[in-house]
Formats: sequence, structure tokens, C-alpha cells
Amino acid sequence: MTESLGAAASRVRVRRLVQDETFLLAALHLQVLRRRGVSAPDHVQSLGMQWHQRADDFPSWVAEFEDQHVGLAIVCLPVLPHVGRAVPEVVCAESLEEELIGSEVVTLALVRAVVTWGGREGFPCVDVSPEVALPGPVLDAARADVIGHRRVSLPTRP
Repeated sequence: MTESLGAAASRVRVRRLVQDETFLLAALHLQVLRRRGVSAPDHVQSLGMQWHQRADDFPSWVAEFEDQHVGLAIVCLPVLPHVGRAVPEVVCAESLEEELIGSEVVTLALVRAVVTWGGREGFPCVDVSPEVALPGPVLDAARADVIGHRRVSLPTRP
């Protein structure tokens, strides 16, 4: 009998990063960029410095399996009360693993950790940025409400 997605995800350890782990966050995010073919030579230093200064506004998590870092999640907190949706937004949820346990398993473990944290913090939900593509089985397992949104982009030049 094969293990369910949820059961497999429970074997992934997900923990919140602390400010002292700035460069771990930045190095993992650099791996995400490299997997997408993005060249970012100074990314570790620049993201590390920026996140270190604003870590409270961008809570982040690392997924670990068999002593390896296998995923990363970054959330953007609402800064001003009653402005916008006033709920946290997942701006990065990436599995860096495909062979040991599987990408969907890692992603579900990250999503569960973020949602649990959001509930404990008193938020009614956690939004997912349109740039973050969560797999269908993860959305199903997390009981996500998938709502169509209109996205508007205002050009800065004619």
C-alpha cells in the first residue's frame, strides 16, 4: 500500500527560520532561482541583508528531510492595519527536492506549517501570491479555496 501525500508530508520537518539564519534563507532562495535559470551573482548577500533587516515582516520556513534542506517558504505579512486584505501572503513556497521524498510532499509540509502558524497568529486565512504555483494535490490536501482574481498592472512608462 502506498503512503498518502499527507502521511508522507508529516515525515518532513519544517521549522521557522530565525534571524541568525539569514544566509541559509538566501542560499536556499538562490537555489530556487538557479532551478528557474535565473542568474543572480550577488543574491545571497543582497537578499540576506534585506531579509535580516525585515525578517519580522517576512517570516520564513525551511523544510528538512534526512538532514537535508529540501524546501523553503517565505510569507509577507501585512504591515498596516486595515489596509489591503490584512492577511499574510505566501510569496515563495518551493521544494528543492524531487528524488528523496518528492516535490509535492515537501510543498504540502511547507503549506501546512505556514497555515498552522497563520492560525496561531489569529489570521483567518493565508493568501498565496499569483506568482506561487502550488500543485493541485497540495491545494486539495490543504483544503484551499481557489478564487479567481483580476490582476491589474499599471505601467510606469508610456
